Amino acid sequence: MRKQLSLVLTFVIAAGILSACGTSNGTESSTAATGSEQETAASEGETVLRVIDYSDSTATAREAFHKEFEEKHSGVKVEYTCLTPDQLNNTVITMVRSGDGPDIFCMPSGITLAMAVEENWYVPLDDYLDDSFFSTITEDAFEDNITMLNGQIYSIPEELPLASSMIYYNQDVLDAAGVTELPETYSEFLEVCRQVTEAGQGQFYGWIDGGQQVGRLETLVRAMASTAGGKVPSSNNAITVDGRAPYDSDEIKGVMELFKQLVADGSMHPDTLSISAPEARELFAQGQAAFLCQGMWCIPAWEETYPDLNYGVMGLPVPDGVTPGTYGVPASQNAAWLGIYSQSENKELAAEYIKCLYSEEYSYQAAKVSSGDALSVVTAVNENSMTNVHQQEYYQVAMDSTRVIPVATKRNAQVYDFYNEVHDVEPAIGNIFQGVISGSIDEYDSYLTTLADDSTTEWKRAAEAVGLDFSVFEFPNWDMSKDYTEADYQDLP
Repeated sequence: MRKQLSLVLTFVIAAGILSACGTSNGTESSTAATGSEQETAASEGETVLRVIDYSDSTATAREAFHKEFEEKHSGVKVEYTCLTPDQLNNTVITMVRSGDGPDIFCMPSGITLAMAVEENWYVPLDDYLDDSFFSTITEDAFEDNITMLNGQIYSIPEELPLASSMIYYNQDVLDAAGVTELPETYSEFLEVCRQVTEAGQGQFYGWIDGGQQVGRLETLVRAMASTAGGKVPSSNNAITVDGRAPYDSDEIKGVMELFKQLVADGSMHPDTLSISAPEARELFAQGQAAFLCQGMWCIPAWEETYPDLNYGVMGLPVPDGVTPGTYGVPASQNAAWLGIYSQSENKELAAEYIKCLYSEEYSYQAAKVSSGDALSVVTAVNENSMTNVHQQEYYQVAMDSTRVIPVATKRNAQVYDFYNEVHDVEPAIGNIFQGVISGSIDEYDSYLTTLADDSTTEWKRAAEAVGLDFSVFEFPNWDMSKDYTEADYQDLP
């Protein structure tokens, strides 16, 4: 039927974990039905299809799609709820395990497909969608143990993955501060942020981000450390360097020190720790900061609410004396997105929703791409719809700034059993980084050393528990300046 996936990149470099950020308050979109509306719909003979995910950046396109879907499916009402990733994790897991999950929901972070299938969360999409549908999707979207399991498809990625940690700069803020050149090194970045903050006099600052979301902070640290030359695994992946988890590397410490100094200089927006990524995105667009590090999902939100925003995209700065590096990303980083709940009473309708969401006959995929939000897994859509200049700029910067890094699952499929077994070690990088920028952690070295030691111990325990040779996580022939290739895997001892 469908080919077994190769891990060859499509024309987009895959990125670290990623995920678009949810709404700041977790409220339902305008197409969502409240409890009373759902009762009314049921009393009028309408079928209510419940959908939950975290894709706030496409809210307008999604609302338009829901109207199309309801118009073409008489008697159907879509109840759509958009949450932040953290809210979704708490809400969906509780709902599903209580037997009251939504008809369609996206995979919570930290839950693997194997775990979800073992707990009977999802049904195979193959049972409801045929080859004519799947043939429109890039075959790289269907990956064992990510969107497929035992030859069956359970989910489709939301989009083609792309590096989610490029830096946006607000050109008007830089102009107001008299900045004429974009910073490339840590010292230049600190100096520009100081210059901006001094010029702003409390009206704007050098840096802002969603410090409330630990996941975003961790993604930032890993990306910057990687760009500085550090051999750092992407989120939710294990890689060792000289037999240890590399969380106390000089490159990670350098990122911590950079932001510690940024805080000491007063160059970080004072609301940073109390806001989510979408809220930071909003304040950046309002001219309250010069720099923000997020993904392509910012573009459509700004196109809609701030069409005159004067901004650009740049790569991550590097330590002084270091040649501008590359952001290491796994060879394949697809992520499961929407799946059909195993206990849904509307499975056929849910499959029809997914089919239409990815169909060229509906507006959603083209709107998503043309707005600059992301690239589609529907192959033909990208060729016709990538017209947004900011999206093109982001794509080019991401392509220039990323290289493929190794993943242990490529080396041995048993590593998936390891990921089902391993436990998170806390405080993790994101927690420590949050402590550094809040001022609650001054000497981060000991925290990072403890994290590296404890992670190594836990990784060894989990590997032993599943009968896996711990050396599978070591890649002695890994050169951060180059893509890690099939030939490199073959050359491993």
